[in-house]
Amino acid sequence: MRSVASRTPSRSDASCIAAMADVMRAADLVICRAGASTLSELTALGVPAILVPSPNVTNHHQEKNAALLGDHGAALVLPEEGLDGKKLFAAAAGILNDPQRMETMSQNMAALGIPDATKRIYDTVMTLLK
Repeated sequence: MRSVASRTPSRSDASCIAAMADVMRAADLVICRAGASTLSELTALGVPAILVPSPNVTNHHQEKNAALLGDHGAALVLPEEGLDGKKLFAAAAGILNDPQRMETMSQNMAALGIPDATKRIYDTVMTLLK
């Protein structure tokens, strides 16, 4: 496993990273919320993840998003309630120390991706405009 410090910006606040896809691509495992844009990037890149869905969103959509990836073995889903640093560390260590699980999660994540999504959306819009 490569050093994370050698592959990521030297800051602890990921909210200001402009090229998040580059950071995700460099990661062995991503720990994040389960918003649709974030998950589309993860699936496009095939990066395994631990997802902690926000409980404070409309209609629990992040929980639904995360469940799909969890059900397909692409991510581990951990509810925020009751989660602490020790539990999160143990979950991450369990994945990072199991190369076969990492590879399986990566393959499952990539299988859910839609690499030509932009083209599909463009084609649909152009069809609707005709």
